[in-house]
Amino acid sequence: MRKLKDMKTLYEKLDEQVKQNLKKSSTQYHYGPRKVIAELHRYNNYSNLTIDMINDLCLYGDVNTWRWDNLDWKYGDKLFTDV
Repeated sequence: MRKLKDMKTLYEKLDEQVKQNLKKSSTQYHYGPRKVIAELHRYNNYSNLTIDMINDLCLYGDVNTWRWDNLDWKYGDKLFTDV
């Protein structure tokens, strides 16, 4: 059984391109991207995020959600490499 401390945070699981875009946004906007980064460090599971936080992640991470279907929103597979 994996210990809780061994589990990766959502920030660690985040897709590298999204992570780079989020870091870039944090230099332009002070509060929003930093709040998203803090929340991603706080949680281990995608299901812990609110819809508002997911929308902010997509906004500041420069993620095109235009062609996402219900499963993409439900599981976040396009945002994270190891969900």
